[in-house]
Amino acid sequence: MTAPHPCRAQCVAIGTAVPERRLTNADLERMVATEDAWVVARTGIRERRLVEPGTPLSALAIPAARQCLDRAGVPAAAVDGIIVATITGDHTMPATANLVQHGIGAVNAWGFDLLNACNGFLAALTTATAMIESGHARRILVVGGDVMSSVIDYSDRNTCILSQTAPAGPNWW
Repeated sequence: MTAPHPCRAQCVAIGTAVPERRLTNADLERMVATEDAWVVARTGIRERRLVEPGTPLSALAIPAARQCLDRAGVPAAAVDGIIVATITGDHTMPATANLVQHGIGAVNAWGFDLLNACNGFLAALTTATAMIESGHARRILVVGGDVMSSVIDYSDRNTCILSQTAPAGPNWW
């Protein structure tokens, strides 16, 4: 018989941040050959959130992380690690997780980016869970987000209807 895990990982708070700028399906109708009803029927998407040119993911991830920690009642210094799941990080180096770590004042945390598209956030949650349940960390902040609007060709109907800036969050730890 196996001994029970000394610690079970759990989500205790969520924080989010999205850009203000919106791009609706009606806006897209003026840009490419598409129709609102067609887009909604196939994707469920009615509008997208777009970052202003030059806005990095960390500009959304940092306030979302702060909101998450505030809701959890945990100081940033109590965070052991930060995992950012994204394919549109700020730079190749330093990792966006390191920028979030500095931006929120998580002075005791390590951090890394998990570069993956659609399932990146789930992979980050799984990684955080394994680290917590194995006893290698106590509190891990997981940030999932992308600023896809900074890399999409809005003249390509096949991809622009799907693209948006994913919320920087939910942030789980």
